[in-house]
Amino acid sequence: MPTRLAFAQAFAYSAALAYLAASPAFADWDRAKLDAGIKSIEQTAKGRLGVALLDLKDRKSWSHRGAEPFPLQSVFKLPLAVAVLQAVEAGKFKLDQKITVTRNDLSLYHSPLAKAFKGERNEYALRDLLIRSTGDSDNTAADLLLRLIGGPQVLTAMLKDGGVPGISVDRYERVFQPEILGLPGYAWDKPIDTAAFYKAIQAIPAAERRKTLEATLKDRRDAASPDASAAFLEALAKGNWLREPAHTALLEKIILETKSGPQRIRAGLPDGARFAHKTGLGPSADGLNHATNDIGIVTLPDGRRFAIAVYLAGSQASVEAREAAHAAVARLAVESLR
Repeated sequence: MPTRLAFAQAFAYSAALAYLAASPAFADWDRAKLDAGIKSIEQTAKGRLGVALLDLKDRKSWSHRGAEPFPLQSVFKLPLAVAVLQAVEAGKFKLDQKITVTRNDLSLYHSPLAKAFKGERNEYALRDLLIRSTGDSDNTAADLLLRLIGGPQVLTAMLKDGGVPGISVDRYERVFQPEILGLPGYAWDKPIDTAAFYKAIQAIPAAERRKTLEATLKDRRDAASPDASAAFLEALAKGNWLREPAHTALLEKIILETKSGPQRIRAGLPDGARFAHKTGLGPSADGLNHATNDIGIVTLPDGRRFAIAVYLAGSQASVEAREAAHAAVARLAVESLR
């Protein structure tokens, strides 16, 4: 015969189940709504769309093409910032120490540092390079920081050791960007002639450039899956990557204040939402875009937080349509969070 204690335990267990069933702790995504909505968005985006959503309170997740690799582009600069700050915490560097930058170090494409560079060498504080790389997506700053920590393989190893094997960083910007267009990358022993670089690009027939760019979409180097990106963001939100709360706060401030991608995910969020994020954008060739990306941590006005990763590869849509697809994913995510 059951004892009084057994009855009490059974009652307590039943009460707990009833509480949990009614509790918002089991809030979840409206998966049917997400599944239906994402198909329409992907069709409009005219490319391969990868999305991962992870509620940071309940750990409920949803993804579309979540395990597939997508080109990272400048999204890699966010985990790079973590690796730099880990090196600071290990005593290898200090945020206020000066880093010498020479003309040979200047990289390709977006780099305000390179445009403002004077003379043959200048000094920048490590903190300044970190802000430039992460907040302004400066390619020169990113390449310098990546070299400073030991190269792409060190960053990939950090991610793998941290439980995120689905993100791989393999090349510097000065190597990766030329190679995806069919040109040789640049070593560190001489300055990059940017005028000659652009001339070389234009010398390649548009159809050939497109074919080369399309082939790189299958490359697993310098790529990330949406699910791995969400896992990285969750660890960042929890402060797991860094020991010093001040460093986590510094990084969050940088990515919260970034001005990039205002028409992507941010445009689909409600008024009053906060979005700490990093974008990525690849080149286009003959109407084919390499990548239009955005990943980050959303804080809604009601306090709910979720990680979101949106990757769009091989799109044949206009830049406006690609960014509108990001915004549409964000709206759908907010509407589906219950």
